[in-house]
Amino acid sequence: MFDLQDFIDSCKQFVGAPAGAKQVLDLMRSVVGDAEGIKSAVVPGDPGQAIFDLALFRSSELLVLNATVPPHFATPPHNHCMWAVIGIYEGQEDNTFYRRSAKGLEELNRREIRAGEAVLLGPEVIHAIENPFGSNTLGLHVYGGDVLAAKRSMWHPSTREELPYDVRKMFKWCAELTKSRSTV
Repeated sequence: MFDLQDFIDSCKQFVGAPAGAKQVLDLMRSVVGDAEGIKSAVVPGDPGQAIFDLALFRSSELLVLNATVPPHFATPPHNHCMWAVIGIYEGQEDNTFYRRSAKGLEELNRREIRAGEAVLLGPEVIHAIENPFGSNTLGLHVYGGDVLAAKRSMWHPSTREELPYDVRKMFKWCAELTKSRSTV
């Protein structure tokens, strides 16, 4: 059974280690198959209650986040400027990965992260995410720093111009991208 405090304590222990990100990935892979255990740990009370993004632990070295990706939600490309371990315990998150090039932002590859899977993103990763389903995708995200306070970048969804990350603008673009996907 998933134990949230043990998970956070282990992440705190690993974050400063030389192979800390890989250790967090291994830990994540060992827990994301327990969707009901995770849900009961992060949402006390009614298991049918809506789950929203929730910082489960936050410090300057580590952020543990319960993330909800709404139906058909899409983001423009963005980075984190730190390693991140993304574990999906319900639904699916489709990632498109990019790199900077002389031509601007160039697509590298795509990867589906399904329920029960986890991936490690390096600090240099630029990606966009989508939820391909008509139901929420639920995940645990662990960042090697405070991604909510980090200086990072986002890319305009049409022009691919790199801009400083702005949460209001990002969510406006996400709403527009999600709406355009829902009407297709």
